[in-house]
Amino acid sequence: MPHTVTLLLVLTTVCLLQSVSLQNDQTGTEFADLKEEVRHLSQSLQMLNSSMLKEKKDPVMFYAVVRGKTFTYNIDAILVFETVILNEGGFYNEYDGVFVAPRKGTYMFSWTVSGSGTKYTVTELVVENEVISSAGEYHGGAGYSSGSMTALCEMSKGDHAWIRSTGVSTKHNLYSHDNYPQSSFLGLLLLTE
Repeated sequence: MPHTVTLLLVLTTVCLLQSVSLQNDQTGTEFADLKEEVRHLSQSLQMLNSSMLKEKKDPVMFYAVVRGKTFTYNIDAILVFETVILNEGGFYNEYDGVFVAPRKGTYMFSWTVSGSGTKYTVTELVVENEVISSAGEYHGGAGYSSGSMTALCEMSKGDHAWIRSTGVSTKHNLYSHDNYPQSSFLGLLLLTE
């Protein structure tokens, strides 16, 4: 009987060791899977962090002018400042005069309109069809007068901003030539959220 007990103990020990070995193999596989998942998540986190740092560092600003032109705008026409001096990030479109916000934040815009003759030149800053502020001038004498405005506003990613003429007059005269006041439009991102 002692041999039977010994044999039974040996068999039980072997079974237990095989069970532990199987659990260790399964645990080893699970551990390897977890290790791979942690590596993958770590890479994803590094890419996201790098992207966020780049986004925060890249400046967003533009400055554009109208050069060598005299023309008249109708009511609610978008003014196109086609000569780009600076366009960090490329978010101002010199072909349609519209700025598109690359991210949510507080933006500052400033613009100047210059005119001549006895006509009004009245404009407004519009963000997503909401008038933020207006600026203009009425020229009733000799020379070339200008009107300017600076405004701050909140914008969401993808919002559009532009300068347009108003309904103050049916025609808005714009005069923008070298050696005279030039019409200009600038914008920049001040704070991100």
